[in-house]
Amino acid sequence: MSESGLEAVSNPSEIFLTEHYSDSEVLAGLAVAVTVDGSRTFVLEIQALCASGSSTARHVDGVRESRADMIIAVLMKQAGLKLQDSAIFLNVVSGFKLTETAGDLAIAAAICSSFLEFPIPTDVAFIGEIGLGGELRTVPRMDKRVLAVAKLGYKRCVIPKTAEKSLRSLKMDITIVGCRTLKEMINTVFREG
Repeated sequence: MSESGLEAVSNPSEIFLTEHYSDSEVLAGLAVAVTVDGSRTFVLEIQALCASGSSTARHVDGVRESRADMIIAVLMKQAGLKLQDSAIFLNVVSGFKLTETAGDLAIAAAICSSFLEFPIPTDVAFIGEIGLGGELRTVPRMDKRVLAVAKLGYKRCVIPKTAEKSLRSLKMDITIVGCRTLKEMINTVFREG
């Protein structure tokens, strides 16, 4: 709604993404997730902050607390991250409530990025569910989700390896990075160079 009346929103995902400055360290702790709400696909940003020595154990906004607890536990047990001495703050930009498991991988990536102090490149998106064994699981409508990030100009999309095959037939200008486990995702995304 504007002064002149209703205006169409051509890209609703822009509301949920912040401006990125590639030379800034502010990118550590940010990851992009893709969610489907009804028939609409939204690309949104997950923010994480890991702070050692804080009196707060955990604060979660926009993510189910039980889901966040599970992802943090899997990061510690299956991926070997020593998060037990860190306060972890999670936030979904613009107050969006992430209710589906397709955002699990982005949540984990944001936490890793903050904990390792390693910014994720701004052209990478994450789609996938995390199992208790650290395995990555596919989610419904993978094709629609990947097409949405490709249209927005993202160059890479990290997904569960099991979903790779079904996306091969799609003609899109994006590199699909399939990973089997959370540990494999960390080793792929957070390596030097």
